[in-house]
Amino acid sequence: MFAEIKRIVDEDISSRVSQYDVIFEAITNAIHANATFIECILNSYDNPIKENETEILKKKVNTITVRDNGDGLHDKNYDSFCKYRTEYKKALGCKGVGRFVFLKVYNYANFKSSIVSYQVVRSFRFDFDFDTDNIENTPNKVEENLTEVTLTGLSDSYFNHEKHIDRRIELDLEAIREKVLLNLIPTLFFYKKKGVEINISFIDQTTSSAKFIKPTDVPDFKARKFLLKDREANEFEFILNHRIENVNGDLYAFYCANNRTVCDFSEKDLKLNFPYGYSGFLLLESTYLDTRVNHERNDFDIKPFRTDAFTTLSWDLINEELKKTITELVKEGIPETMEINKTKIREIHEERPYLINYIEETDIEIAGFMDKKKLIDNAKKKFDIAKEKILTTAGKEEYTDTELYEAIELAHNELVSYVNDRVLVIERLKKLIDDKETVEAIIHNLFMEMRTDDDYYAVGKNNLWLLDDRYTTYSYAASDRRIREVLKGIDMENGDTDILDDKPDLSLFFSHNPNKPERLKSVMVEIKPFDYASKPNRKKFAGIQQLLDYVEAFQTKEKIEEISAFLITEIDEKLESMLRRDSYVPLFSTESPIFHRFYTESGISVFVISASTLIKDAEARNKVFLDIIKNQSKIKKIFLK
Repeated sequence: MFAEIKRIVDEDISSRVSQYDVIFEAITNAIHANATFIECILNSYDNPIKENETEILKKKVNTITVRDNGDGLHDKNYDSFCKYRTEYKKALGCKGVGRFVFLKVYNYANFKSSIVSYQVVRSFRFDFDFDTDNIENTPNKVEENLTEVTLTGLSDSYFNHEKHIDRRIELDLEAIREKVLLNLIPTLFFYKKKGVEINISFIDQTTSSAKFIKPTDVPDFKARKFLLKDREANEFEFILNHRIENVNGDLYAFYCANNRTVCDFSEKDLKLNFPYGYSGFLLLESTYLDTRVNHERNDFDIKPFRTDAFTTLSWDLINEELKKTITELVKEGIPETMEINKTKIREIHEERPYLINYIEETDIEIAGFMDKKKLIDNAKKKFDIAKEKILTTAGKEEYTDTELYEAIELAHNELVSYVNDRVLVIERLKKLIDDKETVEAIIHNLFMEMRTDDDYYAVGKNNLWLLDDRYTTYSYAASDRRIREVLKGIDMENGDTDILDDKPDLSLFFSHNPNKPERLKSVMVEIKPFDYASKPNRKKFAGIQQLLDYVEAFQTKEKIEEISAFLITEIDEKLESMLRRDSYVPLFSTESPIFHRFYTESGISVFVISASTLIKDAEARNKVFLDIIKNQSKIKKIFLK
């Protein structure tokens, strides 16, 4: 039976493979052939551009040659090479397809093998037209085994000047050495345990410079095992090879298959890091992973959450148990673990207090080593699931104690979320003041969206709690059109009040819809730009009088019994003096006073308040809620551990 090489390369080998994969495969083949000395020679046809002795355009790799002192292409090895998906060396993790990776990147792979036991030099070219009989056997005096594979002629999909395609890797020996070491650490450790020491050198043919991987570069690992059961109760063993050092550096965490690293933990939604002063390796292996790795060994056929008849475990299930094992290790290897965890939880609590109750216990135990965004995202998903569950069970005649508890907890956390959002509004208002914002539409929308016209209560639709928490429960908000209709036909002299709009910014009616002839309460708000302090004081004071005229007009037109009006502006000493002379009384606040006057005959209250005072008072009220939130039982429990 013959195999069509081009179809194998096109259809079975991922287009994601690169020259790194070629190097990994060639070196791994040498190791599996019992090589102990391996050379990887890299050449470039580029002329690097320099400026002041500094390279500004790096040279890239063209040809790759790998030499080794392994067994060479003796009959068994060559027969295996000529068979697609051979089971020869399957026990070593060989898939029988690795050599096809060469032809995904290069047009040709030239092999030359000097074999002591045969006293012959064998050579052939591997390409799309490879003929198993087209091999040259040249008798020669061979004193040591030496096998060489040279890859030349980059395929058009990787390097094509005319199409501006250049996927070549930089000829950076240190970077290449690092990637090879990380990819092959499980393999090198496996051989090291058997007493086989492997030396690998990387040579830049253009400069003759070299970098090396020595046996001392391969750490000694300890192993920690855990078991996982799938939905059919089949049990799989996983082994986490680990090494944690009290030395500043990086954390290398990989899922492995067939004694090779495949992908980083972060690629499967498990982002980890070690604190300053620590470094290490985490390498997860399992026969389950071995059977589900792709041909190129750069990914797995495992789904994030779902399982099926083939992928009976998901990454979610694997990572959940993996996190427990890692938690045990970091507690043993990093004494500061508990405090590091608490610090991360505190950060999330400050930013998203309503999510604290939805952080998984397994995440809390390793929070300090996980990506904060990932922790928050996980908690948000759980929060959303809880909300959806409550909504789907709404309207039942009876609820279990568990359902009631879940509903109460959700309502509590929804309130926490709302209070937390208020902090963001306050910060936004602070910035508007600092920037002396003059666009009234922006300021208006911060309190309530312009042109609002609704008759139902919705806390999230407004920020009128900035004035008073009572005003979040309005029953009707008048639109701009409605206000104009109310004022229509009312003849008022502007005088020096032309700095004001000819209508109030907000008009809210309380108790019920104003179209019904029943008793109404109302609040009106006039917002002035935060550079209003530069205006003449007599104009500011005239603005107060005009607001009073508006209020009286509304009161008459709408038959409103109780009404309050707010003028939000900046109050300086001169304006304060004028207010006091006009019987405005200073009320207590956390910063500068709020000035108030009650007009007895009309039953109208007018408040004049500066934006900075508005912020301070709103912050003070919000702080009461936040202090309660910060003392909730779960966060206390975490911090008392």
